[in-house]
Amino acid sequence: MVEAGEVTELVTHLHTLASRFDPDAIPDGDVAGLVVDLGRAGRLVDGMLTRAARRAAETSAHETAGAKDAATLIATATGTSTAAAKKMLKTSEQLVDQPDVEKAVTDGTLSTHQAVVVSETVADAPEKADELIGDATSQTLPELRKKARDIRTAADPDRETTRRRHLTRRAFRSWTESDGEWKAFIQGPGDLGARIEAALRGKHDAVFRAAHAAGQREDDACYRFDALLNLLEGHATTGGEQASNDDAPVPTPATKGPRTGRQTKVIIRVDGSALVRGEVEDGETCEIAGIGPVALSAVREQIPDAHITYVITNGHDVTVAHLGRQVTAHQRTALEARGYQCEVPGCTADHLLEIDHVTGWAITKDTRLSDLAWLCTTHHRQKSRRHYRLLGPPGQRTWTTQTGVEISRDPPAEAA
Repeated sequence: MVEAGEVTELVTHLHTLASRFDPDAIPDGDVAGLVVDLGRAGRLVDGMLTRAARRAAETSAHETAGAKDAATLIATATGTSTAAAKKMLKTSEQLVDQPDVEKAVTDGTLSTHQAVVVSETVADAPEKADELIGDATSQTLPELRKKARDIRTAADPDRETTRRRHLTRRAFRSWTESDGEWKAFIQGPGDLGARIEAALRGKHDAVFRAAHAAGQREDDACYRFDALLNLLEGHATTGGEQASNDDAPVPTPATKGPRTGRQTKVIIRVDGSALVRGEVEDGETCEIAGIGPVALSAVREQIPDAHITYVITNGHDVTVAHLGRQVTAHQRTALEARGYQCEVPGCTADHLLEIDHVTGWAITKDTRLSDLAWLCTTHHRQKSRRHYRLLGPPGQRTWTTQTGVEISRDPPAEAA
């Protein structure tokens, strides 16, 4: 049994070690191992804190420390937000009934962020614990969150009820900090969020191009804020009227630039039989590209909207092919339905993408949907100039060098 005094001694020792630590003095060959060890140490300490968090609430420890509540105590101690501390508290309470997840947290397999995602999902789908823990060791946090979202969606017996709950909880809140900084929070059903995202995409690319042309390099979140502002200003200028061509938004002085090929519509994939029947049965599809499964009622509500594109199937996707080199409108919609993201494994780029012939039109002399892929600028350049290759069917792509060496993860450093 570990006593509190032993942890105090450990912290004292770590403090001494940290004061003597000079990263520049580490031999080049030891840096990789050092980073891995420090990451493991961080997860071990985070795991102890996560498991102890519930005790802070049970014992009213915050009163001793002079904090408002347990979440405030944890947030102050860790330097995180109160919202993050509340998630840790909830996870700590759930771990009592999740022995497999608790073991992974204890031995440093899961970080705090990963533990929150895994624990929340296992609460809805207990049988997926081992699978999620295994995925956490090989996937990035965004990939793990997507996998967890898919599992929770599959475990949800009634999407209509879920959507009504999300609609009831829809919210937009804003406030101003003491130093004058404005902040906001927004949430709602996935189908309505998809419309907001789609409206931002065209403006986002224009802002990105303008900034880079001016030699400015900022975080992508900054560009999305500017895109939202330009979108609202453009809407006010036109009196609320939308352009007839949603792929070519009306430019403002801050967003003038070449027309973007980015997906600016909401793409809904739905089985025709489900649409006619009025309900989705097991094995049928009803989802928004890039968002995931949605309630059929959401599809029916949005059918009259000109900015919604549908891919209606009869249980399978239709492969569209023609002898020309240019991509047809139907093929482009099908590509967008597959998801607007660079198809190189590990790359998360989702703007300024190019449609690439995987095999090469000069070889095939036709344009097939299965032979088309989204590539970001960096990976397209590598494929064209350095002869890298994208192999495999959609959803099972691999990225290899000219000599056939597979690169499992190759995020485009230049684009980042």
